Amino acid sequence: FISNLEIMGFNVDSFELISTIVFFCIGIFLFWQVPNFQKHTRYFKDNEVHLPPFSVIIPARNEEKRILPLLNSLKMQTIRPDEVLIIDDDSEDKTAELAFQAGFSVIRNAPLPKEGWTGKNWACWQGALQASGEIFIFLDADVRLEKDALEKLLFVHQKKGGLISVQPYHEVHKVYEQLSAFFNIILMAALNAFTPFKEKIKPSGAFGPCLVCSKEDYFSVGGHKSGSGAVLDSLPLGRAFGQNGLGVHLFGGKGALNFRMYPNGIGELVEGWSKGFGSGAFSVNPLFMLLCVAWVWGCFSVSSDLISSLITQQQSLTLSVIFYLLYAAQVHWMIRRIGSFHWLTSLFFIIPLVFFGLVMVRSVILTFVLHRVKWHGREIPIDGLR
Repeated sequence: FISNLEIMGFNVDSFELISTIVFFCIGIFLFWQVPNFQKHTRYFKDNEVHLPPFSVIIPARNEEKRILPLLNSLKMQTIRPDEVLIIDDDSEDKTAELAFQAGFSVIRNAPLPKEGWTGKNWACWQGALQASGEIFIFLDADVRLEKDALEKLLFVHQKKGGLISVQPYHEVHKVYEQLSAFFNIILMAALNAFTPFKEKIKPSGAFGPCLVCSKEDYFSVGGHKSGSGAVLDSLPLGRAFGQNGLGVHLFGGKGALNFRMYPNGIGELVEGWSKGFGSGAFSVNPLFMLLCVAWVWGCFSVSSDLISSLITQQQSLTLSVIFYLLYAAQVHWMIRRIGSFHWLTSLFFIIPLVFFGLVMVRSVILTFVLHRVKWHGREIPIDGLR
């Protein structure tokens, strides 16, 4: 193949060509199949399935601009929860007031311990201690539910058991939000749940926005207490389920759950992705993290080759364009399944790719040099990897 390219007039570095193809194949391997809820169309019937009482637990801190769509969607569900507990995590805005006015129970979180806990973990733990349902559904305040989302979540949990974890479908509205593309890809790929061997390889964690499990299983594995000081609560919780022989089942949210991440400007977007990506990168399966790095390197490589060929007008320009477009098509194949990203984001993927690299460097510095990140007006000390 390489000889034929050289005969055709292309100046080809065999190692570079092989690595580019291998890295492209790694991307296919990591994102082989992302199961979602569009295919789950069976519903609970009174004479078919006994539905256990279930509790929805929502940790919320300074969420006045985001929480109402979730609360409104909860009111429209085909199956209504037995209770909804909103844990007000020391909000400094009108989060609690809005939730109460909407007719929901609001619990003031107990004071955050000075050591050993991060805010969201503590809020989830407090909610679980007070919840009465046999099934727990933890939801982030920025999630929005399709009208049958709870029904689908409960059906899947009864079918599979263990921990059900969902990364909501990412709704993108503003141009700067397109910059989140690579964060979404790596977030899902690094948990090694969507490969052709997903049934044989245990995920190295779970997604934080939506978690479903039984009350019995939750407390048997230690719940959020198992990773009390972690910035990303779902990673140690997912590991705790796996280590105790309970299944961890990961899904994309298309067809059931949506959210819009960081709608309040690029500053919020940078802060949000910076808070956990540094520690998260070293908390997942090292092999799959290396595979993600290899794929990202392939994206950088084809981009730099194209730019270099355009500047120097080398004979390999055509080949550089072909490989760049091949990777662009792959990026589009990935992000169309996880969010409403524009097709131009895929074509010019070098822009969100560079942004990803810069924010990743910032996150590593905050995590391993300054040992402190910030989110929702609260500084979170980082003493080590959890």
